[in-house]
Amino acid sequence: MVTSANSLKKGGVTILVGAQWGDEGKGKWIDILAENTNIVARYQGGNNAGHTLYVDGEKVVLHQIPSGIFREGQTCALTSGVVINPVEMVEEIKKVQKIIQVSPDRLWLSARSHVISPWHIWLDGKKEKEAQNPIGTTKRGIGPAYSDKAARVGLRLGEYIDPVRRQAWFDRMSYESEDFSKLAKENAEAWEAFHGAAEKLASYVCNAEQNLRAAMQHSQTILLEGAQGALLDINHGTYPYVTSSETCSGGAFASLGFAPKYVDKVYGVAKAYVTRVGEGPFPSELHDEDGAYIAKQGNEFGATTGRPRRCGWLDAVALKYCQEVNGFDGIILNKMDILTGMQEIKICTAYKHPKLGLIKEFPWDGNILAECKPVCETLPGWTDPMPTSGKIADLPENALKYIAAVEQAANCKVTMVGTGVNRTDGLFL
Repeated sequence: MVTSANSLKKGGVTILVGAQWGDEGKGKWIDILAENTNIVARYQGGNNAGHTLYVDGEKVVLHQIPSGIFREGQTCALTSGVVINPVEMVEEIKKVQKIIQVSPDRLWLSARSHVISPWHIWLDGKKEKEAQNPIGTTKRGIGPAYSDKAARVGLRLGEYIDPVRRQAWFDRMSYESEDFSKLAKENAEAWEAFHGAAEKLASYVCNAEQNLRAAMQHSQTILLEGAQGALLDINHGTYPYVTSSETCSGGAFASLGFAPKYVDKVYGVAKAYVTRVGEGPFPSELHDEDGAYIAKQGNEFGATTGRPRRCGWLDAVALKYCQEVNGFDGIILNKMDILTGMQEIKICTAYKHPKLGLIKEFPWDGNILAECKPVCETLPGWTDPMPTSGKIADLPENALKYIAAVEQAANCKVTMVGTGVNRTDGLFL
């Protein structure tokens, strides 16, 4: 049970996972929970994810560096499951340096992480443009980088910072692919920036996983950060409309290389409604005034791409599924304040399929999910202003009824509630 932002177990590992299709506000909650944490480590994804937070009233969007970087004395790590865009990483470090000092002692970049090159970005855009059914990727090269990793032809960060090994990879790729060779000549400026970033990042590259295991054995408190959301997991999400990495809590073990016995808690961050960016099934999606109201109040535009997000009622069928897959010890229900002012609020508690009838479990088949209509429970809304600090019990009566309905439908306790954008806007049990 979490009673404040300072309640993470000393010497334990806590995993924070997106409990929907991403964009749930994980960055803010990593920032809050990082206050008394020794290390924050990100275990998957790339710069296709944007974590938005407000530091002393200033909006900051991070794409690769973990959100805990703005806590004094905090160490942050990117581990082997992450794909890193070196050029963007250099720029992101510069952006963070304007607010707080970043040194190699505070930022560990795993030598095992794979590198995103101009080649991967070109491939991503080409595939999306030519696809009969585009997935709706950010075209940042994430999928192709993970594909090369799986095909064992990728470039790891530890090799990238070695000019001899980087050039050997470049020469081999040029020899094996005419498109690569052509791109290298036509996009020389991008490749020059790619090569130039290596020396600037070299001091940050280390055996991050070994450092993290040592920290666990020395009883340091560690917070693990996932990107995107569980419904975008390559194995357990709405395939093929997913990301290319393991976004669920189990992905942390593979990325960091540590035993589950070290984990103390797993929390899932969910909006009080649901959003989705890109293509793919979305049973509770709204195409009416309620959806427009939520989008406007919630400022629902992608932090990375600026694309408008699709909005819908909270899907408790999907949330319960995410709870089962990840083993949530609690749900962080974010952006509750956005629903203030609505006369009625709905929760999707089941699906209705034209052939299969009533469905109460999340289907594995995206085609089935796409044909489902939501079966909703309607609850009264609230107009009273939301408290921005204190306890969950301080919320308006109808907001508490809403939370109780979410808990029952999702089979998981709501342990924290977000009621604003700032790091102080959080309620606890």
